[in-house]
Amino acid sequence: MKSRVIFASVVLGLGLVITQANAATTTNNDDSPAATKPASAMLVNGSQMQFAAYMGHNVGKFAQTTNWTNFMSVVSLYNQSPAAVLNISPADRAKFNEAAAQVTNTLAKQKDANASLWMHQADHTTRMINFLWNANQSAVEAADIQ
Repeated sequence: MKSRVIFASVVLGLGLVITQANAATTTNNDDSPAATKPASAMLVNGSQMQFAAYMGHNVGKFAQTTNWTNFMSVVSLYNQSPAAVLNISPADRAKFNEAAAQVTNTLAKQKDANASLWMHQADHTTRMINFLWNANQSAVEAADIQ
Protein backbone atom coordinates (compact mmCIF):
# COMPACT_ATOMS: atom_id res chain seq x y z
CA MET A 1 0.00 0.00 0.00
CA LYS A 2 2.81 2.38 0.88
CA SER A 3 4.56 1.67 -2.45
CA ARG A 4 1.35 2.44 -4.37
CA VAL A 5 1.04 5.82 -2.66
CA ILE A 6 4.67 6.61 -3.46
CA PHE A 7 4.17 5.44 -7.07
CA ALA A 8 1.03 7.59 -7.45
CA SER A 9 2.86 10.59 -5.97
CA VAL A 10 5.79 10.15 -8.35
CA VAL A 11 3.48 9.83 -11.38
CA LEU A 12 1.51 12.91 -10.28
CA GLY A 13 4.74 14.86 -9.69
CA LEU A 14 6.14 13.91 -13.11
CA GLY A 15 2.86 14.87 -14.74
CA LEU A 16 3.02 18.33 -13.19
CA VAL A 17 6.67 18.80 -14.16
CA ILE A 18 5.99 17.79 -17.78
CA THR A 19 3.00 20.14 -17.97
CA GLN A 20 5.11 23.05 -16.70
CA ALA A 21 7.90 22.22 -19.14
CA ASN A 22 5.44 22.23 -22.04
CA ALA A 23 3.99 25.55 -20.91
CA ALA A 24 7.49 27.05 -20.72
CA THR A 25 8.29 26.06 -24.30
CA THR A 26 5.05 27.36 -25.81
CA THR A 27 5.80 29.95 -28.48
CA ASN A 28 3.58 32.65 -29.87
CA ASN A 29 3.64 33.09 -33.62
CA ASP A 30 3.64 36.74 -34.57
CA ASP A 31 1.86 37.05 -37.88
CA SER A 32 1.47 40.82 -37.76
CA PRO A 33 2.75 42.91 -40.69
CA ALA A 34 5.37 44.48 -38.41
CA ALA A 35 6.97 41.07 -37.86
CA THR A 36 8.17 40.96 -41.46
CA LYS A 37 9.89 44.35 -41.34
CA PRO A 38 13.63 44.56 -40.74
CA ALA A 39 14.79 45.35 -37.24
CA SER A 40 16.13 48.70 -38.38
CA ALA A 41 13.59 50.57 -40.46
CA MET A 42 15.22 53.93 -39.81
CA LEU A 43 18.62 55.50 -40.27
CA VAL A 44 19.79 54.86 -36.71
CA ASN A 45 22.51 53.05 -34.77
CA GLY A 46 25.23 53.65 -37.31
CA SER A 47 23.18 52.84 -40.40
CA GLN A 48 23.25 56.53 -41.32
CA MET A 49 26.99 56.13 -41.89
CA GLN A 50 26.38 53.14 -44.17
CA PHE A 51 23.76 55.21 -45.96
CA ALA A 52 26.24 58.07 -46.39
CA ALA A 53 28.80 55.62 -47.79
CA TYR A 54 26.21 54.22 -50.21
CA MET A 55 25.25 57.69 -51.39
CA GLY A 56 28.89 58.73 -51.75
CA HIS A 57 29.66 55.65 -53.81
CA ASN A 58 26.54 55.54 -56.00
CA VAL A 59 25.41 59.17 -56.18
CA GLY A 60 28.63 61.03 -55.47
CA LYS A 61 27.54 64.22 -57.20
CA PHE A 62 24.45 64.59 -54.98
CA ALA A 63 26.43 63.70 -51.85
CA GLN A 64 28.41 66.92 -52.30
CA THR A 65 25.42 69.28 -52.32
CA THR A 66 24.11 71.45 -49.51
CA ASN A 67 20.83 69.53 -49.54
CA TRP A 68 22.72 66.36 -48.64
CA THR A 69 24.61 68.20 -45.89
CA ASN A 70 21.36 69.61 -44.48
CA PHE A 71 19.70 66.19 -44.50
CA MET A 72 22.59 64.35 -42.87
CA SER A 73 23.17 67.00 -40.22
CA VAL A 74 19.59 66.68 -38.94
CA VAL A 75 19.67 62.85 -39.13
CA SER A 76 22.99 62.80 -37.23
CA LEU A 77 21.60 65.17 -34.62
CA TYR A 78 18.53 62.95 -34.28
CA ASN A 79 20.77 59.92 -33.72
CA GLN A 80 22.82 61.71 -31.07
CA SER A 81 19.78 62.99 -29.18
CA PRO A 82 16.24 62.83 -30.58
CA ALA A 83 15.15 65.68 -28.32
CA ALA A 84 17.84 67.91 -29.81
CA VAL A 85 16.00 68.13 -33.13
CA LEU A 86 13.24 70.05 -31.34
CA ASN A 87 15.59 73.04 -31.09
CA ILE A 88 16.04 73.35 -34.86
CA SER A 89 14.65 76.58 -36.28
CA PRO A 90 11.61 76.59 -38.60
CA ALA A 91 13.82 77.74 -41.49
CA ASP A 92 16.20 74.81 -40.97
CA ARG A 93 13.22 72.47 -40.71
CA ALA A 94 12.04 73.64 -44.11
CA LYS A 95 15.55 73.12 -45.52
CA PHE A 96 15.59 69.60 -44.05
CA ASN A 97 12.24 68.71 -45.61
CA GLU A 98 13.36 70.07 -48.96
CA ALA A 99 16.57 68.06 -48.69
CA ALA A 100 14.65 64.92 -47.67
CA ALA A 101 12.46 65.24 -50.76
CA GLN A 102 15.58 65.59 -52.90
CA VAL A 103 17.14 62.50 -51.26
CA THR A 104 13.98 60.52 -51.97
CA ASN A 105 13.88 61.68 -55.60
CA THR A 106 17.56 60.86 -56.09
CA LEU A 107 17.16 57.38 -54.65
CA ALA A 108 14.01 56.76 -56.70
CA LYS A 109 16.07 57.28 -59.87
CA GLN A 110 18.55 54.57 -58.87
CA LYS A 111 18.10 51.12 -60.37
CA ASP A 112 19.50 48.81 -57.68
CA ALA A 113 17.53 47.13 -54.89
CA ASN A 114 19.59 48.78 -52.15
CA ALA A 115 18.38 52.19 -53.28
CA SER A 116 14.81 51.17 -52.55
CA LEU A 117 15.72 49.98 -49.05
CA TRP A 118 17.65 53.16 -48.30
CA MET A 119 14.80 55.26 -49.69
CA HIS A 120 12.32 53.62 -47.30
CA GLN A 121 14.66 54.08 -44.34
CA ALA A 122 15.30 57.72 -45.20
CA ASP A 123 11.57 58.32 -45.65
CA HIS A 124 10.71 56.66 -42.35
CA THR A 125 13.38 58.68 -40.53
CA THR A 126 12.11 61.90 -42.11
CA ARG A 127 8.54 61.11 -41.07
CA MET A 128 9.67 60.38 -37.49
CA ILE A 129 11.57 63.66 -37.23
CA ASN A 130 8.58 65.57 -38.64
CA PHE A 131 6.30 63.75 -36.20
CA LEU A 132 8.47 64.97 -33.31
CA TRP A 133 8.35 68.51 -34.64
CA ASN A 134 4.57 68.40 -35.08
CA ALA A 135 3.98 66.85 -31.65
CA ASN A 136 6.21 69.45 -30.03
CA GLN A 137 4.44 72.26 -31.90
CA SER A 138 1.05 70.99 -30.65
CA ALA A 139 2.39 70.88 -27.08
CA VAL A 140 3.77 74.41 -27.35
CA GLU A 141 0.48 75.74 -28.76
CA ALA A 142 -1.49 74.01 -26.00
CA ALA A 143 0.77 75.57 -23.37
CA ASP A 144 0.36 79.01 -24.96
CA ILE A 145 -3.44 78.71 -24.86
CA GLN A 146 -3.41 77.96 -21.14
